[in-house]
Amino acid sequence: MADWSDFIQQIKSQNDIVDVIGSYLELRRSGANFMARCPFHGEKTPSFNVNRNMQIYKCFGCGESGDVIKFVEKYESCSFTEACEILAKRAGIPMPQTSSNRDDAQFRERKKKRDLYLAICRETARFYYRAYYSDVGKVAREYIAKRGFDEATVKKFGIGYSPDGTSLADHLKGKGYNAEDCVACGVLQKTTRGNLDALNRRLVIPIFNMQGQVIAFGGRGLDEYTISRGKYKNTSETPLFTKKDNLFAINIAKEQKQQTALPHLVVVEGYMDVIAMYQAGFKGAVASMGTSLTEQQAKWLSRLADTVYICYDGDAAGQKATVRGMDILDRAGLEVRVMTVPEKLDPDEYIKKYGGEAFEKLIEQAMPLPDYKLQLLERAFPINSSDASQRNNALPKYVKGALTMLKSLDDVRQARYITQVSLKTGYSEDFLRRKLSENEEELPQIFGEELSQEEKAKYFVAACVLRGEDYASLEEKPICNSAFLSALYDYLLDCLSNGDKPSVDMMYTVCPDASPEQYGKILDVNLSAERREVNERYFAECKRLITVEKLKRKREELMQKIKENPDDAELLAQLGELSRKITNAN
Repeated sequence: MADWSDFIQQIKSQNDIVDVIGSYLELRRSGANFMARCPFHGEKTPSFNVNRNMQIYKCFGCGESGDVIKFVEKYESCSFTEACEILAKRAGIPMPQTSSNRDDAQFRERKKKRDLYLAICRETARFYYRAYYSDVGKVAREYIAKRGFDEATVKKFGIGYSPDGTSLADHLKGKGYNAEDCVACGVLQKTTRGNLDALNRRLVIPIFNMQGQVIAFGGRGLDEYTISRGKYKNTSETPLFTKKDNLFAINIAKEQKQQTALPHLVVVEGYMDVIAMYQAGFKGAVASMGTSLTEQQAKWLSRLADTVYICYDGDAAGQKATVRGMDILDRAGLEVRVMTVPEKLDPDEYIKKYGGEAFEKLIEQAMPLPDYKLQLLERAFPINSSDASQRNNALPKYVKGALTMLKSLDDVRQARYITQVSLKTGYSEDFLRRKLSENEEELPQIFGEELSQEEKAKYFVAACVLRGEDYASLEEKPICNSAFLSALYDYLLDCLSNGDKPSVDMMYTVCPDASPEQYGKILDVNLSAERREVNERYFAECKRLITVEKLKRKREELMQKIKENPDDAELLAQLGELSRKITNAN
């Protein structure tokens, strides 16, 4: 482990962050720092700041931040170890050969398997594509022609056809791939009749990752037999592919951003929706493949655009899926707008019936996320009903739901929507603000999302210690409910015990898998000189909260022991002492 830590420090010291990022982006000096347009969310006015002194970057637009390794990891969409390899190669530094958590024989074996699986998927895609244009693929070509997709679209998406259950297996065997690996990467399916094509007799759509590599396949049934087994079917989840971590056509959206400005993305449910939109001229569409959106998918989207339109099917199930996913996107810092497709049509059907221009109007009419939530509330609780009894019954429920929505907004949006809710309900803005502040916590709203006082305290203390505030001391590790805080506090205590000064950029090394939001909670704390007196008071209060929480946890554990040993005088004495400490701390 020591060799790996030394290696990380070496590649950081020999890869100046300004030089590395400057090889990817056009950097311009701004005072002591350098600025660029952020590559992770797209913007017209540069807000991406690179600090040579601290060896970190931060975007003041989307909140992304990190060290030189984190930048390469995000820009190249690769793993931590792969980013280290890129930087090591750039600096001419050999990778460490000793075993570690991040570079060992197991990792090298996984990488070898991954490369093999990618090769199998690539060859499988070629097989399907050739089959599509063969005599046996006539049924697939007729279906595509019926859907109105042209040859350029077929080629762009690599659409293919699976002719039967065995031809693919025979082809891959002839290429030297064994059946076990073909099953492991999802293209073959183990059955009682042998290893068969997982998408037998279906139209096949390859699924690519951000790097443009084929990682899985989707199949669409073309006859009664295949449709009876599911109109749409994916190859199984594998080390290359999980539905919740990938988005269909994310590679095309990335390509579009690289070619031209990408003002927004449209998220739909299925492959055919994306293909239909591409055919109609909408190149920034991706599909969640029928699943609710996840934090990982939100990260992919935030790298490509600032604004995301959600356009799920117009039926009730589609609306529920919309509600499940939109808060995740909002928390990722995206501007979320919700499209409503009339007549319970999906996007593909709507475009086919009314054309691309009509679909463009649906985009223009999309609602901001808070408006959509209020609309759903109004449907559930009809506050404008002509029936007075129904209206009076609905009003308090609507207000309760609206307050929940308002609490999730930033200050600017909250002020705007308080006015809107006031006008809708007749409740005064002052009343709504009082209701919102009833449970307001004593600590400042620094961290951007709802956290307990204790969790806020832990982030604040960690930020002060990590960033070297002279009043910030740390004697013991608090109760940590997240891997991020646990690893960060271990690092801080280790530094302090060795007499070392903590370094901000090391946060990305000791906590490599944390979210941008978690990093942001540390970096966004305002520790300016003007706030020193206030922050020093907050720091003392935060340490008190952390101490009380730990004492209460010890008391709970002690009381459990007393339940098991009610006559133990020593335990009872310890309980009394703990209770006195909690009283004094409070």
